[in-house]
Amino acid sequence: MSLEKLLEKIENDARDEGRRILEDAEREAARIRREVEEETRRESEAIGKSFQARAEGEFLKVVSQARLEGRILLLAAKERLLGEVFQEVDRAFKELPTERYRAWLKKAVLGSVVSGSEELWASRHDREILEAGLLDEINQELRLAGRRGELRLAEGTAPFQRGLVVRGERTETNLSAEAVLQRVREENEEEVSRILFGAEEQG
Repeated sequence: MSLEKLLEKIENDARDEGRRILEDAEREAARIRREVEEETRRESEAIGKSFQARAEGEFLKVVSQARLEGRILLLAAKERLLGEVFQEVDRAFKELPTERYRAWLKKAVLGSVVSGSEELWASRHDREILEAGLLDEINQELRLAGRRGELRLAEGTAPFQRGLVVRGERTETNLSAEAVLQRVREENEEEVSRILFGAEEQG
């Protein structure tokens, strides 16, 4: 199988797996919503029968508490499902094939360079990729674009598993896997939540 076909298969498999995860999450969210609604209904009915003799204000307070507890349970379930989705994103990112990861790393570094003479403090994994020719490739591309192509590796290795930090004279960009995935979550959590739970559940 050619590299192009293999990458296409991996991308299709990842897309199918992502779709499956979203579908499973949607079904789970619907099930949880039904259970919470039913439990709230049962509790409301039980409370209504047990406390008919009490003042209406007390009754409303207890019902509100039951509904609040149901909402708390639903929010906790949402958070758990969102966590599972982004854990899968984390896993998929860390298992990218070398060539796709290399392409991402090149694009990320080029997008973070300001002066063209920054220092790259890289993880052991990324340092090996950069030393194997990617750093020269990035510097060459900067020079072809009329910029300084003097990026260099810092001494020592960064303590994280994947990624690097781009350090300039006045700037510092964290491209560690952890930082990148955190930004991905912050930028996409609302949209993923909308997909999982529907627009009517937001807010």
